[in-house]
Amino acid sequence: MKRRLARWALAIGLLGFVSPAWAELELCNDTEVSQQVAVGYIQDGDWVSEGWWQLQPDSCIAAVLGALESRVYYFRSQSDGWVFRHDRVSFCTREGVFTISGNSNCASRGYQASYFAKIVTDRNATHFSQRLSQRSTRGRGREQMPIEAEAQPGVWGLPYRGAVIFQGCSPLSQASNPYCIFIGNGRKFTVSGDVRTPSALFESLRQIDVGTPVFIQGDWVGRFSSSVELVLRDVQLRSASDEDRLLSRLQGSWYSVSDPGDQFTVKGSGRQNRYNSTLTSMEYLSVMPYCGEFDTEGPYLFAWDSQGGTGLCYVIREVSDIELVLTYLPRGAELRYRRLE
Repeated sequence: MKRRLARWALAIGLLGFVSPAWAELELCNDTEVSQQVAVGYIQDGDWVSEGWWQLQPDSCIAAVLGALESRVYYFRSQSDGWVFRHDRVSFCTREGVFTISGNSNCASRGYQASYFAKIVTDRNATHFSQRLSQRSTRGRGREQMPIEAEAQPGVWGLPYRGAVIFQGCSPLSQASNPYCIFIGNGRKFTVSGDVRTPSALFESLRQIDVGTPVFIQGDWVGRFSSSVELVLRDVQLRSASDEDRLLSRLQGSWYSVSDPGDQFTVKGSGRQNRYNSTLTSMEYLSVMPYCGEFDTEGPYLFAWDSQGGTGLCYVIREVSDIELVLTYLPRGAELRYRRLE
């Protein structure tokens, strides 16, 4: 059954009140202040987040209507001066009322990633009530804490350190939802410019050239396919590896010898494809000593669509100032390209 959020709250007194056992997931504000609330749940096989609704004290909202088909749901409440104890489960949110499908790649889709708390309902229950006070207490909320207090390993997720290529940041005109991207080992790492990453560190990324090899350290928050959400803690320039130098030689524009209309341009770890001057797919590239089950013929070029999907493996046979020769795996087809003037 398709789920949806009710756009209304039941103004009921909580003390001494027993609500009817309607089939729904209910959020009840038993704090003394107004709270913003949101919920996350599975709908038709995909995660969905919905909110924000202003929930007054001593009021409830029917967050998910109908018989509860899952035992696990997620919610978030927030109010100035209150601390919300989350479970480090990330959903996409934005200001105002929203309904968002998917809980990954939040920054690249123009949203903010927020942490939610888990709700485990009673087995076979058709109705469940969650009180906000079980997760919210008075104090300095996480959003008001100094950024430096959050820049410690493991605060937001699994600590991570890796060698990657800097791929650039969102335009300054998109300052409301800023993000930066790194590419490495067949993955895209997205860092949001929110309170979790120190603002000075985030702004320093705009001084780095696209294609620069760096080490990054941070917390691995979540992953969807080949995309990782990362809270950045540190970034350092590093010396180029053999794979980095090979990627550097791929920079620029190329055309297919067998079909000159088939062209692409490599900038950093990004490959913009086009056909007869019409832009087609945008891909990310990683040069690696392995690719999937292949690890004996390398070096390999791994290419995957920027919107997700299956990646492709190639053996890099030759790359010079004028010619690029790849072997597409597993079929072994040879692909020849020439550099555009």
